[in-house]
Amino acid sequence: MAPITAQYTPLDYGDFGEDAPIIRSPLISKRRILFLMPFVAIFASLITLSVNGPRKSIDMSSKFIAETLSGLASPRCPAHCPSDPFVKSGILHLGAYPNDTRWLPFPHDPIDALSHPLRSETIDYNAIPDMNVFAQASPQYMKMLSVNSTAMPWVVNKTILIIGSSHDRNNIQFMCDDVHGKYTDLGGHKFGYCTIPHYNLTLVNWFLYGMVDSEGFDWFRPTEDRPITFEKRFDEVMIPLMHKQGLAKPNLIIETSLFWDDMFFEIRAKHLNSTHGGHSPLTYSEINWHRSRVHALISKTRQLYGSQVPIMFRTRHLRKDNRWNRVLRIFQLDQSVRAIAEELGIKLFDWGGNLEGQTDMFYDDDQHFKNGPATWLAGDMMLFYLRRAVTAGCWQCHQWRD
Repeated sequence: MAPITAQYTPLDYGDFGEDAPIIRSPLISKRRILFLMPFVAIFASLITLSVNGPRKSIDMSSKFIAETLSGLASPRCPAHCPSDPFVKSGILHLGAYPNDTRWLPFPHDPIDALSHPLRSETIDYNAIPDMNVFAQASPQYMKMLSVNSTAMPWVVNKTILIIGSSHDRNNIQFMCDDVHGKYTDLGGHKFGYCTIPHYNLTLVNWFLYGMVDSEGFDWFRPTEDRPITFEKRFDEVMIPLMHKQGLAKPNLIIETSLFWDDMFFEIRAKHLNSTHGGHSPLTYSEINWHRSRVHALISKTRQLYGSQVPIMFRTRHLRKDNRWNRVLRIFQLDQSVRAIAEELGIKLFDWGGNLEGQTDMFYDDDQHFKNGPATWLAGDMMLFYLRRAVTAGCWQCHQWRD
């Protein structure tokens, strides 16, 4: 692939440096909560006693105390771990160049509408957000990577494994071009990886045909190389290629399976002459099958690399249009995998969520993104989560309570 020739904004090293410290100022400390617990429990017991009777009130009070103490004992996010900006409500900032792209969480200090009212005539369409807004965003790790910055020692000798589809392969190829890495292509629908020599950082893509569960389905994409089930692809293709290419055990794994499964259901319906139809909303039984296969995928991944390697699941991005329930079907599968992630304690890589609505500018067809802002957002997210994965104590942070 030819190198990217677009101009990029000159790097301002002042934007980098150490992450701003996280200031945590809870309204009430854990010690005070523990002190107040007996009194709260007594109060709860009195209320439940009056409503439910003595035996049930004791059971409910005990449950309340156990749940509260369990919440207090759960791991907190250490102060040295940066808060996750990508799961917070915000806005995608687009500058003059692709490498200006940032996800900007909305600040916690909203404007006082009564004392400082805003009027529509004051809107400046060319203004950029204040620096306090940018301070809430992730550092521009992709920019740093592209200039061989020395401020990222935590990426040295690390490997990220992305298990997914063409969306993930494209992201790695585009990132590789933009940061002057070297991409090794061993088959677009099989295996590829990018190495960034200055850091010995490696981004690996394993290509899946979705959650298909039988090698005997000759009617499903017959021109694709076999094997097609992820179990056999991992054992017979991916792991041997990892060893042959001398690639290390990953420090972070990001996996997904949505669009190929949507296609599988459509082709299967046609093969069976199903009255349900390939463009109908998915049924509960179809989604339940997909859920069982996603569970198996995660189990297989942990079997290969152990339970200590952090795993994320990349969530949906939307198709460009909703003809034939295309958006709905992806949404249904995505809701399912989000529930699985919560059940198994797997964090979400919500790249697509932060791009929703950006269909006109970024898509190059029905579902694929062009190299540009979407690439830089994906890169910053991958590197942010890699830093969390390799920094002691940080992966325990509860993603949704940062």
